Amino acid sequence: MMKSLRSHWHQLGVQEKLHILIQGSLIVLFIISMNWVTDRFEQQIMSHAEQRADETADGLINGMNLLMLTGAVHDPANRKLLVDKMRQSKGVRELRIVRGTSVVAQFGEGLPEEHAKDDMDRAALASGKQAFKRIQEAGQPSALRVVVPFIAQKDFRGTNCMSCHEAAEGSVNGAASVIIDLSEDEAELAEFKKNLWIGHLVIQIFLSWLIWLFVRNLIVRNIAQPIHNLQLAMTAIQHSNDLSQRANVDEKNPDIGEMARTFNALLANLEQAQNRLELFAKMFENSGEAIAITDANKRILTVNPAFEQITQYTAAEVIGENPKLLSSGKQTAEFYQLMWATIEATGQWSGEIWNRRKDGETYPEWLSIGAVKNTHGEIINYISLFSDITKRKEAEQRIEFLAHYDSLTKLPNRALFADRLRRALVMAHRQKAKVGLMFLDLDKFKAVNDTLGHLAGDQLLKSVAERLKHCVRSSDTVCRQGGDEFLILLEDIHSIDDVRLVAEKIMIAMSTPHRLGEIDQVISFSIGAAIYPDDAPDDEMLLRCADQAMYQAKESGRNNFRLFQPAGMIENWIGE
Repeated sequence: MMKSLRSHWHQLGVQEKLHILIQGSLIVLFIISMNWVTDRFEQQIMSHAEQRADETADGLINGMNLLMLTGAVHDPANRKLLVDKMRQSKGVRELRIVRGTSVVAQFGEGLPEEHAKDDMDRAALASGKQAFKRIQEAGQPSALRVVVPFIAQKDFRGTNCMSCHEAAEGSVNGAASVIIDLSEDEAELAEFKKNLWIGHLVIQIFLSWLIWLFVRNLIVRNIAQPIHNLQLAMTAIQHSNDLSQRANVDEKNPDIGEMARTFNALLANLEQAQNRLELFAKMFENSGEAIAITDANKRILTVNPAFEQITQYTAAEVIGENPKLLSSGKQTAEFYQLMWATIEATGQWSGEIWNRRKDGETYPEWLSIGAVKNTHGEIINYISLFSDITKRKEAEQRIEFLAHYDSLTKLPNRALFADRLRRALVMAHRQKAKVGLMFLDLDKFKAVNDTLGHLAGDQLLKSVAERLKHCVRSSDTVCRQGGDEFLILLEDIHSIDDVRLVAEKIMIAMSTPHRLGEIDQVISFSIGAAIYPDDAPDDEMLLRCADQAMYQAKESGRNNFRLFQPAGMIENWIGE
């Protein structure tokens, strides 16, 4: 340790050594003076506290003498009144009367009521001398305790007035125990110390400044040489790594000045390079896109925090590995061959790809890869940037769903149904097949909304939609037309009986009550149907025919099925 300190000391310059010695001397001097002044001030405070305690005891003694002279001392109320009054003196925390044995012998029991309770009381009664003690009780501020004996004297000081009672001069007949609270005095002392420290600090700063000027102006200039100054500047810049610093150019020494200029020019170039590197590092660390840099052999050299967040791999786990550890297996070998061929030819590639996280979850990402070449045109690094596009694809799927499906029942909406209907008619036309279209309307659905509320109505619609899907084939389409109306597209049917069979399934399914909270609700359909090409040549006409048949079923008493026929030729099949 000492060798290390001596080594550091010898490495310091003259300026630093002188500054340390003078500063150390000033600090030692200030500490000594601080302690001396603080001790003097604390002694003065204690002296004032002792004086207050002595004056309080004297007041109690003189009060007891007056009670003795008037004969009122035998009344405990008078003694208590005297003690309480004296307790009101400034800083008095406790005030007691300590009874001496001679008082009992002369006047019997009933005079000052307290016995000596500790060695301090007994020592004062035995010696006839005041006792002082600084005390610190648990939960209490610091205090000074003083025990003042009652001594019989001719000058009217003591509980025995010698002119009135038989008492030997100098006899101790009791004592007054006083506890003076020092909290205010200690607060004053603390404030004094604080101000003293501040004053010393100001003085030391001022003297340090003067010494600095003295050392710099009178010593350093005359001792330090220009080459030493340049060496110090270089060393300081090396240790601080602050490339914004510059060495002073000594114009009086051309050679040293030229060295300083060359050094400063080098620092300027390094500073610019460092600023660019810091900017690139911040971009690398704070980029929202994952970044991975590999060598020419496609071994990962470094990754940024976004890479760790997206892939769930830490940098330590992937450095030195090939990026293929992220492969999901969804792309073929030909896909990767074409990708790397493009990079070799053009220096870059970008596109959508599926990769795999550490936990095995696959995810879509948008990947861009660029090749970095040296001055000879050789590839030395690859830089890949990618972002997780899972949320974007989910949003696209959500938009696609909302565009073609009913948000409540998850059934195809009118737009999707119309497209499927047109394609079904085209296919049926080519294959000389038939297509059935059913138009369904819930009976008395408005009453459900009015009595049970719209939430119950929505729940009923979802339940109805589920049952309708189970009544048709997977190749058929169930659509919510809007409100309480539904459409069913039956592709590639053979006869009218196929439509009737579906209608019968629906009516049977609807006969079972729907559970709406704690209520069972039975609801029925009025169903109309039309057949392509028997009833209509196109989709619009087919829809109108099915709608007309549905109204014919509703007019017949609801819970009915009607197959479209021209006026006067309506077929009644179910519900009659």
